[in-house]
Amino acid sequence: MYGIVTAIFPAVLIFCGVVMSAKLGFFHVVRPIGTLRYAFGRKFPIRELTLSLAGTLGVGNIVGVGVALHLGGAGAVFWIWVSAVFSMILKYAEIALSVRYREVTPDGIRGGTMYYMRRAFAGKTGKTIAFVFAVVALIMSVVMGNLVQMNAALSALSQVCTVNPLFLTVPTAVIAAYSIMGGFDKVTQFTSYVVPVMSICYIAVCLFAIITNAGRLPAIFGQIFSEAFSPLSCGAGIVGFVSSATVRQGVAKGAFSHEAGGGTAPLSHYCAKTDAPARQGIFGLIEVAFDTLVICTLTALIVLMYGSGADSGAELVFSSFSALSGDIGVNAVCVSIMFFAVSTVVCWGLYGIICLDYLIGKRSIAHVSYVSVYCVAIVLSVFVTEDALWRLTDIGVIIMTALNLTCLMSLSPSVRRMTEEAGLLKRKTPRKKCGR
Repeated sequence: MYGIVTAIFPAVLIFCGVVMSAKLGFFHVVRPIGTLRYAFGRKFPIRELTLSLAGTLGVGNIVGVGVALHLGGAGAVFWIWVSAVFSMILKYAEIALSVRYREVTPDGIRGGTMYYMRRAFAGKTGKTIAFVFAVVALIMSVVMGNLVQMNAALSALSQVCTVNPLFLTVPTAVIAAYSIMGGFDKVTQFTSYVVPVMSICYIAVCLFAIITNAGRLPAIFGQIFSEAFSPLSCGAGIVGFVSSATVRQGVAKGAFSHEAGGGTAPLSHYCAKTDAPARQGIFGLIEVAFDTLVICTLTALIVLMYGSGADSGAELVFSSFSALSGDIGVNAVCVSIMFFAVSTVVCWGLYGIICLDYLIGKRSIAHVSYVSVYCVAIVLSVFVTEDALWRLTDIGVIIMTALNLTCLMSLSPSVRRMTEEAGLLKRKTPRKKCGR
């Protein structure tokens, strides 16, 4: 049963994305320029955007793409693109709903996935769904956002260099403790600097390598499209997208994660300073596009240009960067992996605090206890059994996404109304009855 559920779940996610896109008239595909113009009409929400990207960008954006290519060949890249286009609308919907149904209290703004879940179903049903989601997300903040991420980073790095794990885990624990205890402002201050820097550096390295071999691009894109419709490439591409778009998690596992539709993005966007939920939701589209259509595509092109035979996705990536510029290329990808891992761990720590506050209210002693456990988990991540960790992660992400998708589809009329009010979608006008 476990194997069947994990195998079909990515397809369910994409199906829900297609249905939601149809309900919203595919506005993000039909009117991309108008959508972006509406989004950037006011102040750019750099903190919310970089925080959410910190949770999305991760080890999987580098190694996860290697897994997809290792399993399905060049054609997998095409299905990574297709999956991104149809899944990003789910992130738009959940972010818009989190802003629409947040609550203003004397202690500040309270919101996130749990608050619109209570609106999706009245009475005890909605409260129960929100409670279960908060509990599972709290557990997953330690497992998926912490242990899996650090374990994956250390596992990937161990393939190219011998380094004491404490050199990575201890500084990460210190940074995480300092940032998380500082709350939203401190975490976003960290991500607003780290995410742009690490992204720009990684993009610069990849673009330099691609430009110097630009003559090979036509052949590579031809290979991508020619191999795209083989069953192997299609399956691997979908798995590769969900394990790298949000990922952060994938080391030679090809496992899936789900920033789009998983219910985590609302935890970083609900307190945005805006009165237009749809405008904030559009930044969810941008996040998926940047994470997948930019970062993952650049990684894929590097691997297709320089990669050679390897026994795993991780080895394929490292061999590609090694062929690119020897030790310099390998060191560059190692540094990128470390920065991606640290930013994800810090972001998920804040997600855990938000869920904890929802369950028991804001309590300083609870925050200290959670952060202590979270930081100890960072240091001990290298000793965790990988198979058990991934199985627990799969169960957790399936529960979170299933609950969230159920609520998103239930609230799709509300999402459509917000989209219409923003002028991104024409309102449905009732048909006039023809008289005799």
